[in-house]
Order: sequence, then structure tokens, then C-alpha cells
Amino acid sequence: MFLDTPKKPIRTLRYVEKAFEEVKLRKNVRDVVILNDTGHPVKSTMDQDEAVQFAGLFQAIRGRLERGMSKIDPTDELLMLRVRTKTNEVLLVPDSKITILVVQNAHDNFEK
Repeated sequence: MFLDTPKKPIRTLRYVEKAFEEVKLRKNVRDVVILNDTGHPVKSTMDQDEAVQFAGLFQAIRGRLERGMSKIDPTDELLMLRVRTKTNEVLLVPDSKITILVVQNAHDNFEK
């Protein structure tokens, strides 16, 4: 092989189910969407249309962020994206084969 590319671990249905259940059971989590390597929802607490729309919006943000970050350091990679409002927080966590999107209630000790 002329390119030394690392092999990506296989993400089985069992892996997806386990990740989904672990995230879904965490405190303050409202919704979970798991995307395959092409960005399509494969498991979600949202209905299918809502999951597809939600995934598309955050995949667009992810793409723009990755292009911008590559200008700073082309060797770096996105590990997590966190978007927060006063009441909600969305986490995007890419993996080699799946991406996990989590919507959770934002709670802080410093709120008045």
C-alpha cells in the first residue's frame, strides 16, 4: 500500500445501540441522534424527518468549522462541537464511523 492510512474501527449495530443507550440515559439529555459515516441518522429519539433536518443543520456547521480550523492547522481534527444557548446545549461528537448529536438541558450553578 503506497498510502499509510490507519484502518478505521468497524462500528457495528451493537456499538451504535450501546452508545445510544449510554447517552440517552444521562441526566438532562433530551434527544440523541446517531449519524452514520455519510451523515444520515441511523438511530434517534426524534422522529425521522426531524432527525434528518436536525442532522443536516449541524453537519453544515461542522463542515464550515472543519474548513475554518484547517486554515489554522491542517493536521488538527474536530473532537467535539458544543453549541449553547440559555436553556439548551447541543453536542456533536464525531467518531471514525459515526457522529453522535446530543440535545440536553443547559443547567448551571451560576444562573440567577
